[in-house]
Amino acid sequence: MRCPTIVAAGMVPTLARLLIAVPLGAQQIVELPAEDRFLDADFEEVYRVGAVTGEDWEAFGIVFDLTFDRVGNLYVVDTQGARIVVVNPEGGFVRELGGVGGGPGEFDQHNTTSIRIAVLSDGRVAAFDQRFSLFGPDGEFERTVRMRDRAMIFMPRLDVNRRGEGLLATGEVRIIDIAMLRGRADGTLPEPEYRHVLRMDLTGDVVALDTVVHAWLPPGDATGFVPPLIAGALPGGAVAYTDSSDYAIKVAGADGTLERVLTRPFVPEPVTDRIRREERERRLRGLEGDPLGAGRSGGQRGAMMSGMADAMRASTESMEFHSVVPVVRALRTSWEGHIWVQRRGEEPVSDGPIDLLSPDGRYLGTFAADAMPMPGAFGPGGLTAFVETDELGVQTVVVRRLPEGIR
Repeated sequence: MRCPTIVAAGMVPTLARLLIAVPLGAQQIVELPAEDRFLDADFEEVYRVGAVTGEDWEAFGIVFDLTFDRVGNLYVVDTQGARIVVVNPEGGFVRELGGVGGGPGEFDQHNTTSIRIAVLSDGRVAAFDQRFSLFGPDGEFERTVRMRDRAMIFMPRLDVNRRGEGLLATGEVRIIDIAMLRGRADGTLPEPEYRHVLRMDLTGDVVALDTVVHAWLPPGDATGFVPPLIAGALPGGAVAYTDSSDYAIKVAGADGTLERVLTRPFVPEPVTDRIRREERERRLRGLEGDPLGAGRSGGQRGAMMSGMADAMRASTESMEFHSVVPVVRALRTSWEGHIWVQRRGEEPVSDGPIDLLSPDGRYLGTFAADAMPMPGAFGPGGLTAFVETDELGVQTVVVRRLPEGIR
């Protein structure tokens, strides 16, 4: 069984490794229990949408992203239709946003597989597809907010900054342009020292970026089993995040100062030759055929995407690996500030149990690995959304309500 190993009593990850690259303040190390206390995952179902026999609006192609607004409306990103479907708290249709095109409020057909969304506190919708499109609470398009020109942006899932109107990127925002690549290659542009958790201000015509956390950047050129950088917004502008291979959930205040580190005594599994071989094979299987849609794009863009796919295969063949498999695979935060932490399963890239931590850092319990997946979105009043896929590939979004005490 390949699973995180519990450390003997008194052994925890070194303090230096837990606190690296973080502004130090009155932080505390909170050692949470080693033994799992399992929770009941039988939540009340509120409604479900998405079916072959349903209404036309709920025939989802590929559900890529989910979010809620403050009154409990659900927003579903269907990348196959390049649209955002809005559903009311009873599961009824409200409206659709977007569509394929180059006009205001439409999504570029080449970027529809990466649309990210968030709903601001005033009800406006921010949708990203290499630029931000802002829609009013009534669904009408308002304006566009640009990122950097001539750059390819890899955007993680978005969260709303609980302190103001801006957005929080829940992982590393990767910005790649030709000048950056040339500068790194010839040494005129230094290599980064940290990974960054960014807040994004959309009040201007161009997105203003602000670093809230300088996270650890693992040394070397490894691309396999690199410790993930995953963050979630907390009340008051605080941020919970993980950036190491250990079970070390860090909580930083609104000013980026580390306040506490929540640990459980699990240690990462060393990466063996067998694990390396199996991970290479798994990644290469994912790159079979036309993984980037070069044939669908055609022309110059299709040729570029085909070349990128070939480069990805070559890179996978020669990829280097981090020395251990990280314990944590996913992290999410609820509207009330609970921290959901998914550990790895028995296999290196499988999903395992989900720990539930309180806003003040207490261990509340664990959902077994086979009890439930990580929620796709959290909403007010304990609402959660999950994507289910049947044997025919039809996707359904199920909304459930968490009981009091774990919202």
